[in-house]
Amino acid sequence: MAEFGKVAPDKCPVSALSDTYHLSNEQLEAVMRKARAESPTVYLEDIDFWAVTKYEDIKTVLGDKDRFSAEITLQPLRPIAPEVVEVFKARSFSPRPTLSNNENENHARVRRVAQAAFSPRRNKKLEPYIRQLVNDAVDGFEADKRADLVAQLVYELPALVLFKLLGIPEEDVHQIKMWADSRLVLSFGKPGVEEQITAANHMADYWDYCLDLVQQRIASPQDDLPSDMLEMRSGDDSILEIEDINNVVFGLLLAGHETTTNMSANAILTLLQHRESWEAIVADPGLIPNAVEECLRFRPSVVAWRRLTREDVELSGVSIPAGQRILCFLPSGNRDEGRVDHGEEFDISRSDARAHISFGFGRHFCLGAPLARFELAVILEELAKRLPGIRLANDQDLMPVETVQFRGPKELWVEWD
Repeated sequence: MAEFGKVAPDKCPVSALSDTYHLSNEQLEAVMRKARAESPTVYLEDIDFWAVTKYEDIKTVLGDKDRFSAEITLQPLRPIAPEVVEVFKARSFSPRPTLSNNENENHARVRRVAQAAFSPRRNKKLEPYIRQLVNDAVDGFEADKRADLVAQLVYELPALVLFKLLGIPEEDVHQIKMWADSRLVLSFGKPGVEEQITAANHMADYWDYCLDLVQQRIASPQDDLPSDMLEMRSGDDSILEIEDINNVVFGLLLAGHETTTNMSANAILTLLQHRESWEAIVADPGLIPNAVEECLRFRPSVVAWRRLTREDVELSGVSIPAGQRILCFLPSGNRDEGRVDHGEEFDISRSDARAHISFGFGRHFCLGAPLARFELAVILEELAKRLPGIRLANDQDLMPVETVQFRGPKELWVEWD
């Protein structure tokens, strides 16, 4: 594989955690390993965040709502330009905290209703659709003996699944994926002013789309999540407000698929880089559920997650004042040798693979984790059956998406005979 990205020789290697997308997977993993050993809690001056890399510290931060607030979870990594503020004001873009960044009293109530979307019954109902999507994609490129599995399989598939759940027409998928990409760059990247303005308009476009969708379901209910939430609400604001439903739809459609796209690409890449593991699941599909957990542990799509200190705290002997921003590096915690035996090794037979923190921890644990796990298992089952001999194409950079907090290859070229 070609290599990209290097840590500047005059900079502390651990400081590269503020520019993760400039590093290859191997480089990032080496930086996190060094951080755990030498600077498990360290200030990243470039982005004004504290990096936390040890398993127990991360669980403390994510699990202690009294000392660490989730209110900054979706804030832009860097302050947005004044022109962006004007765009949002002019476009009446006004989503409020609902799930991942909600520290209000209504969080548990909203989450309980939204949780109904991700029940095992719903997953089972979606299974034939997911398998059909995978097989339709493979039908489209099987004869080529070569494919980019990001563009041709996992880019739109998770969106199509989630959109079916939410009642979004298939013809709108590409548009919404583009809006979601803009949101990723604005919230988790380092865009220039013009790119920020473009992304802000895309997010406002999508907000308008969500408001219109909910109004359509009020007028004409369907078999989808917005209609289910409206039915559970039953006109009673004490159960759920229309504004809550607007925000759940907005949040899920923006956050509920790009992570699964990256998760799926990371898993396929990792399995093919560990050829014996790929051949093992081809020979015995019964190994796939645990392989899914090990892929999630070893190389999750969410690199870092945020919290704000509510009071002075201490992590790994380092004092952090109140009002400071924290980045919890989840992949580092998953590999912490103080918690995980041979954490740097990829082992699909690992007995405690599911003990990872890739979906977070505590009351903001990822709502879509069951569906994400289920989708990845189905993708691997169908790929192993249809294309057992796939291998990574040579001479590709595997450049990741350009955000600090999320990670997955932009392209993943594979070949087969």
